[in-house]
Amino acid sequence: MTVHDAAKAALKHIVGATLGEKIIVFCDDSQREIGDVFTKAAIEYGLWTRLVTLPTTPETRREIDPVLQELLVLQQPHLCLNIFRQNDAETSFRGSFVRLERSKGARIGHCPGIIMEMITDGALSLLDKDYEQMFSFGESLRWRLKEADKIHVADPLGSDFTVSVQNRQFSVEKMNVPCGEVMCMNPVGNSFQGKLVCISGGGDRIYRNTPVTILSDRGLAGEVQCKNRDIRDKVKFELDRDEGARYLGEFAFGINPKARLVDQFLEAEKVLGTIHIAFGGSEYPTKTHLDLLVENPTIDIITADSRSLTIMTKGRFT
Repeated sequence: MTVHDAAKAALKHIVGATLGEKIIVFCDDSQREIGDVFTKAAIEYGLWTRLVTLPTTPETRREIDPVLQELLVLQQPHLCLNIFRQNDAETSFRGSFVRLERSKGARIGHCPGIIMEMITDGALSLLDKDYEQMFSFGESLRWRLKEADKIHVADPLGSDFTVSVQNRQFSVEKMNVPCGEVMCMNPVGNSFQGKLVCISGGGDRIYRNTPVTILSDRGLAGEVQCKNRDIRDKVKFELDRDEGARYLGEFAFGINPKARLVDQFLEAEKVLGTIHIAFGGSEYPTKTHLDLLVENPTIDIITADSRSLTIMTKGRFT
């Protein structure tokens, strides 16, 4: 399997590319090697393809270049692929970019922080049958989660918390490249109760030896504890961005069998048998979306009639 085969499989299964559609590949110049892989794959797949390179500078991007806005209006692409650098400070910029693309009717493949190893050895090294099996499993899990009113999470590092997903829906995610999540993007925003202990998120690396603990406060993210001051300060910075930053914004299961627990959160959050939650509530205006990963969790769903069902034990689906 070549990198171009993997890229074509991603275009087919994640963004649903079909022969003759138009795609714009937006690519940071620092990610040009990967941009070229997907551009060639798109052409071989039979898509009308345009590669647009964005200059990367040390400054944090906050505004969308008017030239890019005009390009989307004039081209009216069916698909957009965003191959961006990983920079947590640009979360708001990336969110605005995606909203602009959606407003023009485009389907989106989003990959901030993608590296070549994801294609050669990791979460993007999937064949057609791998995608089919992963999505089939995701649909089975999504169906089981329809019963959930609350979700309880515990793990060996000390996590012990609940969130409410009352009357919420889970979906099998098909936007990030790589993909591999079953997610609820709108859990009840003020329903976080207990203690979260995470090993990744907000720090651009795995920090298993100095995990971050977040305690709940009236249903929101409260006190942040971590022996590593740099990591703690980065997490606190995101949670203090605005009034909406401490509300829940996501609860998700990783289901990608090829995903690796690496520093790039784009891949780590897809690891089979992990879960992650995000603060920066989708129901509340905010400039942030802080994903935080829990390893080896035990997951119980509590139904509306108070039944408890264990669906995962120490990172293994039951």
